[in-house]
Amino acid sequence: MKPRKHEYRTVFISDVHLGTRISQPARLLDFLKEARMRHLYLVGDIVDVTAFRRKFHWDKDHNAVVRRILKLVKHRVKVVYIPGNHDRDMRDFAGMDFAGIEFRNRDIHTTRQRQRLLVIHGDEFDGVLREQMMFLYTVGDYSYAAAIQVSRLVNRVTRWFGVDFSLSKYLKTKVKNVIKFINNFEKLIVYEARSANVDGVVCGHIHSPDLRVVDGKIYGNCGCWTESCSALVEHLDGRLEVIHL
Repeated sequence: MKPRKHEYRTVFISDVHLGTRISQPARLLDFLKEARMRHLYLVGDIVDVTAFRRKFHWDKDHNAVVRRILKLVKHRVKVVYIPGNHDRDMRDFAGMDFAGIEFRNRDIHTTRQRQRLLVIHGDEFDGVLREQMMFLYTVGDYSYAAAIQVSRLVNRVTRWFGVDFSLSKYLKTKVKNVIKFINNFEKLIVYEARSANVDGVVCGHIHSPDLRVVDGKIYGNCGCWTESCSALVEHLDGRLEVIHL
């Protein structure tokens, strides 16, 4: 007998970056095949449109993820796509419906426990993306992709010696401390949740899965599918959890 699928009320995923070599679509596909849900939120940077202008990569696993999402729509799963900074061109589709997928720039999701959560990608609160700092962002974007490629090579070597070490996560932790000092991303995004008069926020963007209370509001970050392969889920009873594949 096949193992019973994991059942969730809602699944939030972000930062898949389909169209790049750093994406891990095969692992996401495994997760989507074994998960049963009523709502699916695609919280930005799902398809890396900016990669189309650089070095575009697309294979059968990327196709399979898209087909799987469309299959979920056919099975009456409510799918909402909230574009991020790497697929910002899709923000022009806000309010439209394509193949059953609803495009919105932000949304409010109500959990089974009646908690109202603002769902946004989060890049609008990242000071690094301000116009006067776009060059710094572009350099960081290329450096991050390079770090992941090098990290995968380092990981293969360290596994031979029984050591669990991720170069990209180590570097990102160091850089994140600097970025948090500049713009305090988490507090800014929680402040937006307070302004929207909701109980919390679900976002992506910084590739760091997390779920905790910040200044009295729920802060949930989906993580990514380039490193952590994580998702934020709402269980059938309304309980929230970050899961890792």
